[in-house]
Amino acid sequence: MCPASAPASALTAAAIPAPTPTPTPTVPAGRRAAASASPVIARLNAEWEVLRRQTPAWPSVWGASLGEILDAIPQDPDAVLSELVAACQAGHDGAGRVVVQAFLGKIILSARSDGRLSVDNLVAALWLRLAVYPLARRPRRIAANLVLDARKDVLAEDRALAPLPPPAPPEPLGAHAVLEAACRLGLAPPANLDVVASVYADGLTSASAAARHRLSAEAVRWRCADTVRRLRSHKVLLADVCAETRLHVPALAA
Repeated sequence: MCPASAPASALTAAAIPAPTPTPTPTVPAGRRAAASASPVIARLNAEWEVLRRQTPAWPSVWGASLGEILDAIPQDPDAVLSELVAACQAGHDGAGRVVVQAFLGKIILSARSDGRLSVDNLVAALWLRLAVYPLARRPRRIAANLVLDARKDVLAEDRALAPLPPPAPPEPLGAHAVLEAACRLGLAPPANLDVVASVYADGLTSASAAARHRLSAEAVRWRCADTVRRLRSHKVLLADVCAETRLHVPALAA
């Protein structure tokens, strides 16, 4: 998966009290993130105990193992994260996994400070952001940019997706007909088109559509975004097919 904050590491949310006036130590980056009620965090922490010993599949200058690379992030955050984001976008999932582990502490704190956010959604949004982060355009403050962008994505996608506007009379056409045309043309997998129909034609929220199709809400949002992008790239073909059957395609004309 690699299909997105200040310098980050897998720190616990609170510092360990020190009995002297010396600076309070923090948990090293390679250790587990703070305990959380989220099963995703527990799974990621357990997984990391195995992954941290693995050798990176890309040529890294920051360590001989994933754990060493994670520990190097505080030394030069943008430099290390630049390498990791580039490797992730080149297809090395291990690089993205290091970034996710590094930001678990930030994710937990964000979820605790804002009731609209969940740890699970933030982790999913971070993965998606990693896949599209514009490294050449935003080479500085990468950690802050990724976490803030993921937070914005979760808040934006938490709102119910609006249904398509009703078709103009006298042709009582809805989104179902448009999606059926797309299915006949083979423009997207039928299962994905069914999910899009639930949201855009039936007006379900992502959570309700997830229950209908036995998916997660994140998967529903991802399938909708990916399928709409596919259909928009074929809007001329769809328009021609719809014109032949005297159909109207309002949602894909944008």
